[in-house]
Amino acid sequence: MPIVTERKLELEFPSDWEVIQYDRQGNSKTGEPASFYRRIIERGGVQQVRGMDIVCRLPDVPAKLQFIEVKDDRKRTIGTGDRHAELFISVLQKTVGTLAGLVLAERLGEASLLPQACLSKSPPIEVVLFLVEPAPLPVATTENGLSRLVKKERVAALDQRLTAKLDEWGILFALYNLSNRPPRNWQVRDLV
Repeated sequence: MPIVTERKLELEFPSDWEVIQYDRQGNSKTGEPASFYRRIIERGGVQQVRGMDIVCRLPDVPAKLQFIEVKDDRKRTIGTGDRHAELFISVLQKTVGTLAGLVLAERLGEASLLPQACLSKSPPIEVVLFLVEPAPLPVATTENGLSRLVKKERVAALDQRLTAKLDEWGILFALYNLSNRPPRNWQVRDLV
């Protein structure tokens, strides 16, 4: 089964999925090369292009792709309102950047992305944001739980905004966390 570690989370996918860590850095200790995105796009002089963490090709026929962005914000101290606005922009930028990278990979016949670089076949695409936020403060310190409610509303608003915008592009969107896990047979283990 393909396993990818992103930050302090380990994602395990079904064995029949083609999974690649799209934005993988090279590792000089293991000799593992950087991903196509890092080698060709990012280091090729292109600036301000961003890529998703993981790209999967599901075994469905016809092909179906899933782009996964993992955000583990448990140690983050920035205000949540700002963070959700930042995440909205980031997910859109990474979606567009990943689409552009896959078009280029398909055009160049990039061997490392052969299963995923199939955009000329117009596969359905689902973007997944796997968001782990800091634990909520105890109710006693949040003015009767108002902060918890506002945080849930902000997450719901982020979900609605991304769903609406990506729907305009013909792309599905899903927002998951450690308690609301993906239904598509992949597992997440918290390594903390």
